[in-house]
Amino acid sequence: MVKLMISREILKTAIDTIDDTQLEILHRIILAFSKPIPNPVNLTLSENINPLKGSIVFENDIIAPIDLLWEAEQ
Repeated sequence: MVKLMISREILKTAIDTIDDTQLEILHRIILAFSKPIPNPVNLTLSENINPLKGSIVFENDIIAPIDLLWEAEQ
């Protein structure tokens, strides 16, 4: 993998050539990278796997029983 580095002078020259809209976008990107990275929320393993487990009760098939033929237009 090749690591590309840009000098400050080349970056300053590139910034001087962009329009105001692009400059605003670049400024927002710089601000976003300047903010500290928030700590991730630590969830227990069971919450990550199935947080809604046990919250719904199923009785048979809610669309149609699998073992019966039926007509959709009835």
